[in-house]
Amino acid sequence: MEPSDPERAAFERLPPQDLAAEQSVLGGMLLSKDAIADVVEVLRGADFYKPAHETIYGAIIDLYAKGEPADPITISAELTKRGELAKVGGAGYVHSLVHMVPTAANAEYYAEIVHDRAVLRRLVQAGTRITQMGYASDGDVDDIVNTAQAEIYAVTEQRTTEDYLPLGEIMEGTLDEIEAISNRSGEMTGVPTGFTDLDSLTNGLHPGQMVVIAARPAMGKALALDTPLPTPTGWTTMGEVRPGDHLLDASGKPTRVVAATDVMTGRPCYEVVFDDGTTVIADADHQWLTDTRASRRAAKAAVVDREEQGRQGVLASVKTTKEIAETLHCHTADARRNHSVRTAAPLDLPHRDLPIAPFVLGSWLGDSHSDAARITSADPEIVRRIADDGFEVRRAGGTSITHAVGLSVAERELTERPRVVCSRRHDGLLARLEDLGVLGNKHIPQVYLRGSIAQRRELLAGLLDTDGTVTSTGSVRFAVTDKALADGFRELVTSLGYRSGVRTKPVKGRSGRSSTAYLVTFTPTDEVFGLERKRRALAERGRPATPGLRQRFITDVREVASVPVRCVQVDNPDHLYLATRSMIPTHNSTLALDFARACSIKHKLPSVIFSLEMGRNEIAMRLLSAEARVALHHMRSGSMTDEDWNRLARQMAEVNEAPLYIDDSPNLSMMEIRAKCRRLRQRNALQLVIIDYLQLMQTGGSRRPESRQQEVSEMSRNLKLLAKELEVPVVALSQLNRGPEQRTDKKPMISDLRESGSIEQDADMVILLHREDAYEKESPRAGEADLIVAKHRNGPTATITVAFQGHYSRFVNMEGGF
Repeated sequence: MEPSDPERAAFERLPPQDLAAEQSVLGGMLLSKDAIADVVEVLRGADFYKPAHETIYGAIIDLYAKGEPADPITISAELTKRGELAKVGGAGYVHSLVHMVPTAANAEYYAEIVHDRAVLRRLVQAGTRITQMGYASDGDVDDIVNTAQAEIYAVTEQRTTEDYLPLGEIMEGTLDEIEAISNRSGEMTGVPTGFTDLDSLTNGLHPGQMVVIAARPAMGKALALDTPLPTPTGWTTMGEVRPGDHLLDASGKPTRVVAATDVMTGRPCYEVVFDDGTTVIADADHQWLTDTRASRRAAKAAVVDREEQGRQGVLASVKTTKEIAETLHCHTADARRNHSVRTAAPLDLPHRDLPIAPFVLGSWLGDSHSDAARITSADPEIVRRIADDGFEVRRAGGTSITHAVGLSVAERELTERPRVVCSRRHDGLLARLEDLGVLGNKHIPQVYLRGSIAQRRELLAGLLDTDGTVTSTGSVRFAVTDKALADGFRELVTSLGYRSGVRTKPVKGRSGRSSTAYLVTFTPTDEVFGLERKRRALAERGRPATPGLRQRFITDVREVASVPVRCVQVDNPDHLYLATRSMIPTHNSTLALDFARACSIKHKLPSVIFSLEMGRNEIAMRLLSAEARVALHHMRSGSMTDEDWNRLARQMAEVNEAPLYIDDSPNLSMMEIRAKCRRLRQRNALQLVIIDYLQLMQTGGSRRPESRQQEVSEMSRNLKLLAKELEVPVVALSQLNRGPEQRTDKKPMISDLRESGSIEQDADMVILLHREDAYEKESPRAGEADLIVAKHRNGPTATITVAFQGHYSRFVNMEGGF
């Protein structure tokens, strides 16, 4: 049945628009710059229905912003420069706009018409989305209603046509505010920070304010500059790594460096020694993810099923170098080692195009002449596998050995360990060995050490099939006199998730480099050999899988002379990256949290934390530690007492009810933060925004800024605009440069704000955080911190002393506050 005319009209109806009004607006703007000033108060580019009109409007605004004339000729030239003139209809269409407008004086009125049509279009779009939500019925009804309300609110959200008012009109509202303040009898008007002296100075944090809290980056968590760091393609050092580089995380996957501190000097340093001989120098506050005897016993006692294994994964806890030094041994008669670090997972890297099959190279490295394409082998399995990898195999004496190596005659010849020569069917093996740089210099090329897991396992099988043995205790041993090859083998084993040890012994009858043998030993829990006879030997003597095979114990932590150190920030949720040649997982890097506690937990005002550094669980744990006054390291180590649990239980209800929102999404852009804050403002009456931290943010636009300073400047301005738009205080954490460390008193100054002077310019308040005991271990002011209010647009500056309770991860009033 044909639809009726009204039904057809309903489906064929065009969205609300007025092309004549759009043309008249643009024509008026091209005739008069005063008309441009009137129109920009009313219209945005997206308000135009016709895309060509939006493009022309954008060109007019850009020229007007530069102080250049905007007329048909200049606009045509600008659009030609952008390659957009033909898209808008050519120069003729631009010139015709001037003739379509009766007078430029009415441009603002025409703009109102265009704006109204745009609002109606948005209303139609919102109505369509609401209709779809209603029919879909996907989710809770209350949530759908809230979303629908937000859609309607977004339609009406618009800029006021006049953002300025005469002083006479402003004064009335100002007097009302002063009267309201006086009636509060000194009660604070802004969002409380929880610090009595700071609140007295500022009267709280006020709507529209941008507050910057700045300190030196990573007041801890640093490693010596010469610490080796594995990368997806090789190695770098802590001193060389830069933001944008890639390291490897504890799961073996590449992880991007998002920030790196400057070099720090004069910090208390310790040398950490592991039971496999690995040593690394770290500062006192560097963090390590370790298991203790208590957590290992808990894991051992647990029922090993999938659910319990998942729980075992969180028994490890983060501890500082100093904490490890203080609890190095257990309180037992034998004072056994307490701390261990888990072995990293196998490096999960992509398959590589390698010039020689990994098994063939491994076989050559394990048992060959270093300057010839010869492999000494008596085992037909090895010969067959080399042939399967595309090489012809023949006896060095000239007798061919083909794929029929299983014949008894060939076996006898191989049993006498004849030398075998390999050549590629299309290319000589000798030439490829030379290209890899291993002829006369046996070592495992880096490209093979960063191959896929399958390729590295083939390489390991080739090395072990030719030169590996199974010990009487069930371990696997690889013995060579080439130190470079031994080091490469150990790196290969580590990259596959095994822990290994190495020892040396003299070789009788030899001199020089070949007089020392390097014995690398590891204990696999799976197949590592290709040869069947060696597989059987490992199965007969091999050890059962034990947790100890996946751990490195810390044997000593001793204080050493201070060395230059540095820290990096990586973008994986665990904040872990691998360090040292043994690829040990290590951790990367709280005043703003105290602001959030005071706002949401104590005063029940909604706040949000955008954390680009810490994960949401880490933030929640710090908040619980601060509120319940339970030591953070007790929470992380699983060593909480009954009193700790009671304190936690008493505070849990209050913390659970707090209107505090945490967003730990990685790589948040300014655009995403703005959108999320708007939603929270609409739905939850948001009162405070905290961003941790400014230098980790990205603009998120299609055009990349020319420099990092320009990008930070742009984000700083956007944060100030966000505070004004939402009428809430925005607190942004920032980093300071190395200026404080070059001064005798180490105190920061406002000029130390890192990467951009615009942060200082845009901020209404700048608070610099300084802890004297971070630089002087024997400082008489240990446990104190200075909040230096270096800029206060609406009041005086001052230095406020608070107490720093590091074990609770919080700052408090000196007299014991919240």
